[in-house]
Amino acid sequence: MGEKIRSNVDIACSYLADERVGIIGIWGMGGVGKTTLLKKIRQSLSGDANMGFSLVLFIEASKGIQVEELRKQIAKSLQLEPSTGKEDIFNVLKISNFVLLLDNIWEEVDLIDLGIINPYWDDDDSTNQYKHKVIFTTRSEDVCAKMGAGEKIIKVECLEEDEAWALFKHNVNLDVIESDEKFKKIARQVMKKCGGLPLALKVIGKAMSNKKNVQDWEFILISLKNSGTSKVQGVEESLFPILKFSYDNLPRNIQECFLCASLFRWQSKDDVLECWMGLGLIGDFVNLQQAYLQARYIFNILEESSLLYSYASDYVDLHDGIYVSLHDVIYEMAMWIASECGMKMNKWIVKDYDWFKVEIGSSNTESWRFANQVIIRGNVELFPILSHQCSDLLCLMIKRNPCFKKIPEGFFRQMPNLTYLDLSFTEIKKLPKGIKCLVNLQYVNISQTKISSLPRELVYLKKLQYLICTYTELSKVEDGLMSKLQRLKVIDVFPTGWVDPEELKKHNSIKGIGMRVVSEEVLQQLSCLPTTKLSIEKLNNVDSLSFDTLRCKDHGFLQELHIYSCPQLEQIVMNGNETHLNYLAIRHAKKLQNIIWTDLSPPKFFHVLH
Repeated sequence: MGEKIRSNVDIACSYLADERVGIIGIWGMGGVGKTTLLKKIRQSLSGDANMGFSLVLFIEASKGIQVEELRKQIAKSLQLEPSTGKEDIFNVLKISNFVLLLDNIWEEVDLIDLGIINPYWDDDDSTNQYKHKVIFTTRSEDVCAKMGAGEKIIKVECLEEDEAWALFKHNVNLDVIESDEKFKKIARQVMKKCGGLPLALKVIGKAMSNKKNVQDWEFILISLKNSGTSKVQGVEESLFPILKFSYDNLPRNIQECFLCASLFRWQSKDDVLECWMGLGLIGDFVNLQQAYLQARYIFNILEESSLLYSYASDYVDLHDGIYVSLHDVIYEMAMWIASECGMKMNKWIVKDYDWFKVEIGSSNTESWRFANQVIIRGNVELFPILSHQCSDLLCLMIKRNPCFKKIPEGFFRQMPNLTYLDLSFTEIKKLPKGIKCLVNLQYVNISQTKISSLPRELVYLKKLQYLICTYTELSKVEDGLMSKLQRLKVIDVFPTGWVDPEELKKHNSIKGIGMRVVSEEVLQQLSCLPTTKLSIEKLNNVDSLSFDTLRCKDHGFLQELHIYSCPQLEQIVMNGNETHLNYLAIRHAKKLQNIIWTDLSPPKFFHVLH
C-alpha cells in the first residue's frame, strides 16, 4: 500500500471524523494516484471501520460529464430508478449518514443540483444528527477552492524512491530483475527515469515485464536517457493520452503558453514571460505591468492544473527570483504534443551539448528543414551555413553556449520566416550584416554577449518589436537606428547602453525602456517615457535625484534602479503611491543622507523589493 498513500488515507479519515468538515478536496497531476487514494479511502470505510457511514457512494466523473449522468450514477448506487430527480435523491440522503466519493472532476460541480445535501446548508435542523460528507479528486487546485474545500485539501505528490521502486517491481517480472545485481541496478535506473509518477511506473513496468535479458534493459535505459519514456514501446499510446487531458482542458492560448514554458524549464518566470511576449502569446498590453499581471494569471492556471511548478532559486545573484519547472514525464508529454502526438518528430528540436566542445555539421542541421523551433544549448563552437531552406523555422535559440563566438556570414539566409532569435549567454562579438535577411523577425535577444555595437542592417527589420541587449558591452546606440524601427515595443540596453531619448519619443508603440543615464538632461527626458530599468552612473555634480516613474502610469513603471558613483548625491526623493520597483542598488554615494518618501510609505515600498 505504501507509506505515502497510507498517510493520506489517515488524513482523509481525520477530516471525516471532524464534525466541522463537510467537503474534502484531493488534487494532483494526472497519473499521480488520486483515484487510487480515493479507492483506499472507500476500502477503509468498509465493514466495521465505516466510521458510522451507512452509505459510501463512489461516483466516477470525467471531463465534460453532465450533471444528469452523475445523478444517474448516484441513483443507481441508491438502487433508485435512473430517471430519479434530485428531489428524490435529496429525500433519501437527508436522513442517512453518507459520504460521497466523487472521482475525477474537472470543474465545479453543483452538489445541490445532484441532490446531495450541501454540508454547509443548515436550514433543516432535523438533518443535524446525520453526517453528510463529500470527498472529490481533481487535477486543479482552483476546483478545490470553487467546491468549498477550504483548507481541507490533500495534495497527492509523486513517490519517493523506495516506494517508487516497490511499485515498479510490482509491475515487472520480479524473478528476472532480481536474478542478478547488474539486472537490478539497470532496472532501478529505468525506474528513476519515471520521476516517481505512479502511472509512469505502472505503464513502463508492464511494458518491460516481458523483457528477459540484460541487453534489452540496457537498450531501454539508453533510450530513456536520450529520449525519455516515450521510447518504451506502448508508453505513448497508454500514458501520454491520459496526461494530455490536463492540457486539453486549457484554453487554446494557455495551451501554447504551456508548450512554450516546457521548453524553458529551469528558467526564471521573467525569462518565460519574455519568451511569451516575443512569440506573441501575450498580446496587446498597455504597459509591461499589464503583461506581468497577465503572465502571473497564466502561471497560476498552469500550476493549479499540476502542469508546472515554481521554486525559489538558491543561487543569489542580481536577478535571483522564482523559477519554472515541470515533471520529467510532463515535459516528455509536452514534446509529444508539440510533435503532433508523434506524427512530426522534428517539429521541435531541443539539443543539449553539455560535456564536450562540438562543431555542428551539415548533417546535424538536415532535420532543421521541417522544424518549427530549434533550441541548441551547451558547448557548440561552430554552426554551418545551411544548404537548404528552413521555411517552417520560426524560433531559433542558440543560448547558454560559452564556446559560440562567431555567427558565419550567410547563416541566416535560409530562414526567411524566422520571428524569434535568442543568442543570449554566448561569446559572440557582433551580429553579421546578413541579419537583414530576417525581414519577419519580431524578437532579438543578445543579452550577456560581447557585442559592443548594433549593425546598421537592423533598419531592415521593419517588424522588430523586442530588442533585448542587457549586460552587453554596448554604449551609445547609433543615432537614427531606433527611430527607423517603428514597431518597437521594448528596447532594453541596460545597464551600459543608451539611446537618445528624443529618438524614443518618436515611437508610439514603446512599452518598456531599459538604459543607462549619462546626464541630468537624459534623466529628465526619460521621466515622460515608459522607463522600466535605469542605471545612473557618474553624475558627478548631482546632489538630488527625484523619481516620479516609480508609480504605474499609463505609459510604464520602473522595475530596476541602479545608482552608482554619484559622489555629490545627498538626497533621493521617491514619488508615487503605487511603486513596482523590484530591485534597488545604491553604491558609492558617500554623501547620501536622506531618502525622502512623497505620497509613498516606506513599508509598502520595501515590501515590493525582491
